[in-house]
Amino acid sequence: MIIVVTGTPGVGKSTISRLLARRLEALHVDLSVLALKEGLILGWDEKRETAVADLQLLKAHLEEMASLDRTLVVEGHYAPEVVDPERATFIFVLRKDPWRLKEELEARGYGREKVAENVAAEVLDVCLMEAVSTYGEDRVSEIDVTELSPEEVVEEMLSIIQRGRPKGVGKVDWLSRPGVEQLLEGSAWERISS
Repeated sequence: MIIVVTGTPGVGKSTISRLLARRLEALHVDLSVLALKEGLILGWDEKRETAVADLQLLKAHLEEMASLDRTLVVEGHYAPEVVDPERATFIFVLRKDPWRLKEELEARGYGREKVAENVAAEVLDVCLMEAVSTYGEDRVSEIDVTELSPEEVVEEMLSIIQRGRPKGVGKVDWLSRPGVEQLLEGSAWERISS
């Protein structure tokens, strides 16, 4: 079984995925860490201040791990590009209020461009749309983590896994919130909206 946990950087994927893996006695796989550790990178993106993973090599490496007949909790914002739809059993997209996400990313020391790009991605449902496009709307569970502790999020995930039915999508709509344009000021929003 492979459980996919995706979402915009800063929503809590790593903390929540580690907790979920612990509760399920599963293997936690952070795709970004795996790519760096195994040298599965194409280079460095100066503008985004991040390593660029070789998704094909990462996918092949993950396939080997999946053959170990062990439950995997795979996390990463590009997980839908790496985890084969036929192998993914449960798909969770974590969402976070974009104002709170902005604060989180700034607290991490991200540059203005990187913060703006990630906040815009959250507002515009980028990770959700990628998950739905890859796995199908009927297989994805969207969870707003804004007011939940990591433990509460994991409990909700475990409940969904136990039921064997996804929660569904379409419950989060940041675009309709007043003031979202001001939040998205800057070059990332200008590129997206033009």
